[in-house]
Order: sequence, then structure tokens, then C-alpha cells
Amino acid sequence: MAKPTNNIGAFKGTIDGITYYTLNGKWVCRKATPPNKERINNDPRYKAVRKNNQEFGGASSYAKAIRMGLLPYVHEFKDHSFNSRLTSRCLQLVKAGRGVKGERSINACNAPEKLVGLELNENNTLSDRLRFQPKLNKNARSVLVDFSGLKKEHIVAPEHATHFELLMIRYNLMPFTYDRKQQQYTSELDPEALEVLRMPTLPIAIDNIPQPIEYNLTFYSMYQYSWAYLEAPNPMFSMKTVAKKTAHTVWLGIRFGQENNGVLEAFPAHNAMQCLAIY
Repeated sequence: MAKPTNNIGAFKGTIDGITYYTLNGKWVCRKATPPNKERINNDPRYKAVRKNNQEFGGASSYAKAIRMGLLPYVHEFKDHSFNSRLTSRCLQLVKAGRGVKGERSINACNAPEKLVGLELNENNTLSDRLRFQPKLNKNARSVLVDFSGLKKEHIVAPEHATHFELLMIRYNLMPFTYDRKQQQYTSELDPEALEVLRMPTLPIAIDNIPQPIEYNLTFYSMYQYSWAYLEAPNPMFSMKTVAKKTAHTVWLGIRFGQENNGVLEAFPAHNAMQCLAIY
């Protein structure tokens, strides 16, 4: 601990990591030293910090799983802030979960409004490019996304674009729970084992939009899950359990460009995507 030689300009506060204050009527200064990892992990005074760190780690893992489901398209649509904004939304999902603080479960179905409407690019939102709200008709097995009534005036296309492409993604997520033994959040199934349904349209001429345009997004495929759930005398899970626990996230994107031999030559910018619904 250092002591100033005089009181000229004496003040209380911190400059360049050095804190100035009074102690027993005398001015002193000391360099702030943040707690190390060992102290945070073991000192009872940092219990609240540990709980926050645990849940932030869970939110980061859940956000990573979502980004995995949006591959290979995520890099075409996201801006530089998407990863942090997604993690922030997932942290809100943690706070909506059940359990004690630091170990609350993470499931998009607990608070779907925290993710629905999330844009991959804040500077190029879906409503900027597609001024049309599709109808969603859900049943126990799937959701029908109906674009009936979509017209040219609903499309805000960039200059020189002649065609656009709609992209629907349905990605399943199992809940993440805190494993005390591993001291981290884990899922009952590896996110890579869960099915992703990606359905892009063929290039659609902006001046000649066909009717109807519909997507039928099934929630899960019996064939996809058979290896884990239905084989062997004691399957890991039943399909009923899967249906109950799974959050079905639905994402809608739009890309613009020009058509060449039935393929959209997409422009590198102007792509937009958002989370449309969660079931």
C-alpha cells in the first residue's frame, strides 16, 4: 500500500487501476487486484458470482446449439452482433427456467417470446425486406406456413434483383440442465444428433409470384430418431418423451439475386432472417 507524500490534489477515486482513499485519517493509494479464478471458485463471498457464471455458461451453450442448427446459412445472414444478442436472449431463457439460481433449466418453450422475432442482422431485418406475415397453422405433428396472398408490393428488393428465395428452417432443441458432477450445462442428447429441416424455395420471380406458397414443417422424423429411441430392448427415450421435451424453433429467411438455370445467384448482402415461432 502506497502513501502520497502530500495532499495536493487529494481526492477519492480510481485512475489507471490505482484507487485513492483515506485510511485512519491519512491518504493512501493501492492498486486494484481482481480476484483470481481459484478465489472465485472457492471463496464463499463469490457464491453469487459463481451462480451467474454457471448460468451464463449454460446460455452460451444453448446459443451455440442454436447457431449449429442454422448452419450452413447463419454466416450469410448474421451481423457481427448476432452471437452476443443471441446469448443475451438465451440468458433470459435461463432466468425463466425452473430450479435454483445457478442451475435453472434452459428450454425455449419456457419463454418463447424471448427468441421469437430475434433478427440475425439488426441492420437488415426481415420486416425491412418482407412486409408480409405468413399464416401459421399448427397441429400435433407439424406446422403449415402459408404465404397465400404474397404480392410484389410486399417485397422490398435491392437494386438489380430479379428473383428472391424464401428459406424455412425447423430446428429441434432438447432442454439444457446443469450437471453438478460435470459442473456445466448439458443436454440429454448432443445437439448434433437432433434433426434439422431446411426448406429453401426455388428462385421466385419478383414480377411473377406464384400462388400458393406453402411449407409443411414436420416437427420430427420417426426415421431420424429410430437409432436412439426405437431400437434395442431398452430404447433411450420414447417418441412421446421426445415430443414433450423438444422445442421446435422455426426460422424464416429471404435472399435476393438473379436466376441462372433454375439457381439463385444470391447477392452477398440484403439477406434477412428471424426466428418466426417456437412450439
